Amino acid sequence: MVTAQGHLRALGFWVGVTGRGTSLGQPLETVAQVLARACGHVGSGAEYLYNTVSHLEEFGIRDRNLWTLQQLVAEEIRSIHGIGMVGSSIPALPSS
Repeated sequence: MVTAQGHLRALGFWVGVTGRGTSLGQPLETVAQVLARACGHVGSGAEYLYNTVSHLEEFGIRDRNLWTLQQLVAEEIRSIHGIGMVGSSIPALPSS
């Protein structure tokens, strides 16, 4: 991609709604459990989700469903690691 600052390299992910391995219609709690544990060679599912919602927020795009999912993933990670909800450094839903 070419920008005003020159060439930009980017890595993107896309899964079509009919793609193999998609889980349409799953409850957010189920998706959060998967994302909290998913990790690959380019990072974790939780990290990818957080980067997505926080960067959208920087552009003034607030997707309440993604932020709800982010909060559920953060809570699931806290649960996995036995971290109390108070004072945790894992980002959750920002206040409106």
